[in-house]
Amino acid sequence: MINKFWNSISKSVAVFCVIAYLASFAQAQVTTTETFEHGTNVGGWTWGTGTEFVVEANGNPGHYLRESHLVSFTPRASTSFGVQSVFTGDYRGRNVASVGIDMAIPSVSGNVSGRKIALILLNDNGTPDDLGDDWGAFTVTDHPLPPTGVAGITEPTDILQWATYDIPVPSQSTSLPDGWSWISRSYLRRSGSWARLMRDVDHVGFIMGDPASLYPLFNWDVALDNPRITTIEAQ
Repeated sequence: MINKFWNSISKSVAVFCVIAYLASFAQAQVTTTETFEHGTNVGGWTWGTGTEFVVEANGNPGHYLRESHLVSFTPRASTSFGVQSVFTGDYRGRNVASVGIDMAIPSVSGNVSGRKIALILLNDNGTPDDLGDDWGAFTVTDHPLPPTGVAGITEPTDILQWATYDIPVPSQSTSLPDGWSWISRSYLRRSGSWARLMRDVDHVGFIMGDPASLYPLFNWDVALDNPRITTIEAQ
């Protein structure tokens, strides 16, 4: 009788393992990338100036978006406010796993060593034209800024030193994940939750520094390429 019991348990465990193994193959990661190759800019990616320009060569690879005259404490490569796209919306329902981008710093007027890349996700509180009531969360990663300067000079363009970033987004979490901090939630959206933010992400930004820190004002020449979003989809 005991042997029959343990045999039954063993068979149940084996069946469960087989089901879990098969389920792992029923999902696939799908990444959508804006390459700027065909005159597109899905999401309105920007350095916040409106004077960015597309360069047709020496991206990572090919075309890329550059801002050569940015005056900023902490440059932010981001989607445009009020622009809905594949990079925004219901992260939870779409099972978003990560967002990523490639960035380069051809030049900067000061020392930026020690800074880390941060990711910020915002909800526009139902008023896309009013940035003052946006709320959300951010995480400061362990990834340093791209190397400054260029790898070499070729006329008429320079060879940029690209850095690649892919930052996990725990879209299925029921509470604020470890390593994330709220921004503007305490007084703008006290009932806001991580699940609520994940159901309506209106703005995605990659910041060259900690949003909670103070930095000097510098002149920057910055570039971005291949903003992307990865979802886990059932097959």
